[in-house]
Amino acid sequence: MGRIAGLATGLVALNVVAMLALSYTPVADLALALFPNFFLGVIAFAASVEGGYWLASRGVERGSIGLAGVGVAVTQPGYGAFGAAVLSLAAPAVCVPALGVTAVITGLITALVTVAVSRTDRSFAGWQRYAGGLFVGGIVVGAAGVFLAPALLVVAGLLFFLGFLVDLVYEVRAVREGRYGTLRSAIGVYVAVMGVFVHVLQWVLRAMQATRA
Repeated sequence: MGRIAGLATGLVALNVVAMLALSYTPVADLALALFPNFFLGVIAFAASVEGGYWLASRGVERGSIGLAGVGVAVTQPGYGAFGAAVLSLAAPAVCVPALGVTAVITGLITALVTVAVSRTDRSFAGWQRYAGGLFVGGIVVGAAGVFLAPALLVVAGLLFFLGFLVDLVYEVRAVREGRYGTLRSAIGVYVAVMGVFVHVLQWVLRAMQATRA
């Protein structure tokens, strides 16, 4: 379990550094042109993050470290570009503190999930499907928000966050049960934690910007 936690933490840390670095590059401008459009944003996010996760999982299943590495390499820029877009909208002096606060909050959420999961005998085997249902619900509600009521986009964002949170519960339980090998487990935890991280980052930045205003 220690190796899984260490590898997942390393991937998360690398992605956070990538977010900050990319926020000072043209990648942030490209992401800003892409992600505010709900449909383009969903396609880009799914292609990079979910697509990269799928490749990484297939690589692990086939015993191909190279393919697994490609999957992670695709996922990192996906989260990195999204985070860079969010950070580029904030004052430079706020970015590093916001990342620090977000890291603490995300770490606390992960710790609470780990403790909660460890204190129950429930398998949570179906929770990956529940996470998928929340993601689909977020897409449907977000699409309705584009055409009907923009306020629904906030609900869609909450559904996406809950989807990653539920997926984190599944991945943590899978680690405890030894359902997957070390690499697959670490990648699964990393993807779920980063999904939580990018949503918390948006809320932290909004709160810090409002405080400075």
